[in-house]
Amino acid sequence: MAKINLLPWREALREQRKKEFISISIGVFLLGLVLSALAWAFVNQRLNDQQQANQLVQTANSELDVRLKALDGLQAHRDEIIERMKLIQDLQGKRPVVVRLFDEMARLTPDQMFITRFERTDNKFTITGRAESPNTVSEFLRNLENSPWFRNAFMNSYTGQEANTQPKPSGTVLPRPEDNFGTFLVTVDISDEAATLDLATTDATAPASVATSTSVPATTTGGQQ
Repeated sequence: MAKINLLPWREALREQRKKEFISISIGVFLLGLVLSALAWAFVNQRLNDQQQANQLVQTANSELDVRLKALDGLQAHRDEIIERMKLIQDLQGKRPVVVRLFDEMARLTPDQMFITRFERTDNKFTITGRAESPNTVSEFLRNLENSPWFRNAFMNSYTGQEANTQPKPSGTVLPRPEDNFGTFLVTVDISDEAATLDLATTDATAPASVATSTSVPATTTGGQQ
């Protein structure tokens, strides 16, 4: 016996298409949801990576700042050491010129001569001592004139032993060679260069008031020329 479908075929087709549409919509929604989740996970991972990179950069910057501060401290310490070295060198170069003048005078003193007293008034030295002969004093004057530290050396007087009023040794004391030396008086000016240097070092190192006249007893023998 033949079967006859009594249901309207159009209604059945409509129901089938409706089910297919719902299925496709659900599939698309699920696919979009999955894709959105994947996109969010990707973006979130990139964001985390960027944050980690930023954190690494900040950490590196902090370490660099610490190192720079340490270098700044070392640089400041180095600059301080350099300043101290310069100060020491300046002080070494600013020794009183009178000390150098005395050293130079001792070096220029010939043999057979003894300087017993220096006296300085402004830029002039008055030198007294004992010498074997006037020729020895003349040699001393030539040495002073040839020195860059002195000028205008002049022998004011020379008194031989025969006119010397100092008592002679007596008794068992053996006479010394210098007992027969005569006494002399020499004046000499310091050079312009030495005077300028003396003024500069005095202004840099001396207190407010500076004595203009000094008198120093000394016993200086002849030096090597």
